Amino acid sequence: MTHPGSGHRSDGKSSRSDIQRASSDALGHGFTIAAAIGLFLWAGDRADRAWGTSPLFALTGMLVGAAAGFYRLYAHLMAVQKSSQADRDDAE
Repeated sequence: MTHPGSGHRSDGKSSRSDIQRASSDALGHGFTIAAAIGLFLWAGDRADRAWGTSPLFALTGMLVGAAAGFYRLYAHLMAVQKSSQADRDDAE
């Protein structure tokens, strides 16, 4: 499965811009997951401080943030796969 617009050239080699595009996509997904975890962890910590339930909401927030970040990655990969399949169908 390749990212639309970042496929291999006709000679079978990846161009430098294709590698940079794929790297930036991966870095962006990593930052998205980290930001989601951090945001939900922070919100859980604030809730724990307000209600005195020390690690409960912080841990729950961390897990919810991780799930949200990975769901966003999954949704993006499914969209890329669908787009790639549509491109292949159009080419045939």
